[in-house]
Amino acid sequence: MYRSLLPAFVVAATVSLSFAQDPNLHIYLAYGQSNMSGQADVTAADRAEDPRFLVLRAANHSNQKVGEFYPAAPPMGHSASKVGIVDIFGRKMVKELPDSIKIAVANVAIGGQSIDLFDKDRNTAYVQSAKNKGDTWWIQYLDEYGGDLYKRIVEMGKIAKEKGVIKGFLFHQGEADYQMNDWPQRVKKVYDDLIKDLGLDSTKVPILVGELATTAAGGDLGWRNSAVAEAASLIPNGHLISAEGCPALKEPSYTLHFTRQGYETFGERYAEKMLELLKKAEPEVPPAADSSATDTAQVAQADTAKAADSTVAAASDSATTAIKNSKSTELAIRYSSKNTRLLFYDEKRHKVFLRVERNGKKWLIDVTGGRNR
Repeated sequence: MYRSLLPAFVVAATVSLSFAQDPNLHIYLAYGQSNMSGQADVTAADRAEDPRFLVLRAANHSNQKVGEFYPAAPPMGHSASKVGIVDIFGRKMVKELPDSIKIAVANVAIGGQSIDLFDKDRNTAYVQSAKNKGDTWWIQYLDEYGGDLYKRIVEMGKIAKEKGVIKGFLFHQGEADYQMNDWPQRVKKVYDDLIKDLGLDSTKVPILVGELATTAAGGDLGWRNSAVAEAASLIPNGHLISAEGCPALKEPSYTLHFTRQGYETFGERYAEKMLELLKKAEPEVPPAADSSATDTAQVAQADTAKAADSTVAAASDSATTAIKNSKSTELAIRYSSKNTRLLFYDEKRHKVFLRVERNGKKWLIDVTGGRNR
C-alpha cells in the first residue's frame, strides 16, 4: 500500500500500533492499600474541579458510573477513600504540563490488604481465606471494585488505551506484607502480568513505587523500605519514590499513614518523577543551523531544501493521509539515498517531519506546516 503511495521511498517500519483516540489524554493506573486509597481529610480545595484533571471511575460512586471519566474529586477510589497520593499527583501534573494535556487517574486500592489481592493467580484464594477467618470488613470495598482488583485494573487499562494513552502505574503497598520475604518478587509479577495482559511496552510504561512512612518520621514499618527499594530495582522501568521528610500520622494503634502535609509532599514527588520521565521520553529536536554556519553546513542546508521538493511534499501528504486513515501512532519511512533522511510522524506535535543528517549535523524539516504546539 505505502509502496504505491510513495514510489521514491523504501518503507523502513511497519505500521503496528493502535492510534489513541486522544493522545493528549494521559492516564495513570494506581493501585495499593490505604495510603494509595488516601487517608487525609477532604477540604473544599480538594473538591474544586479542574477540567484537565479527571478520574476514571474504577469503583461505584454516587451517580457516577464505573468506566466513565469525571472531573477528579475525592473519593478517587472506593467510597470510603479520602485524599491521598493520586489527588496531589494529578493536580501537580496538570499544573506543570502544557494546557493541551489532560491527566486522568484510575485508583484501585483497599487498606490493609496483601499484594496477593492484586495477583490474578492468588486473589481468589486470598479472599476465601479472609472470609474463612472472618476478616471481612473490607469486602464491601472489594465489591465496589467488582469483586476482583486485578480484573478491575485490567478493565480500566483497556478503557484507558481506547480513550487515551497509559503513561504509567502508581503503586503504594507493603505494610500488610511486612513479613513476606518474597514481596518484591510478587510486586514485580503483578506489574509484569499487567503489562502483558494490557499489551503495553514496559520500556514506555513505568511504575512508580513509593516508600513506606519512614522510621525518622515515626513510621512503624520504615525498616521495610529496603524491600520497597528492592521491588523498584527488580523492575527495569521501576522508580523508587522517597518518603523522606514526609510526616507520618500518629494513630492510637499504629503509625503507618501520612499526614495531609505528608501526602502533599509525597504526591508531588510522584509527579516530579513522572514529569522527569516524560521529559526524557520526548524526541530530540536538533537546533536549526544559523546564519554563521560553515560552507559545509550551507551545502547540507541546500541539499535539505532540495529534499523538501514536490516529491517529498507529495510523499508527506500521502504519509499524513495514511496516518490519519490508519490506526497508527508512528510511521517511519527511509529515503533511498546515500544520505539518511527519515520522514516521520511526531505524535506530540501532530506533524510530519523530515530528519536530515549530513557530516554530523542534523535538521528537522516540518513538511506539514502549521504552528508547533
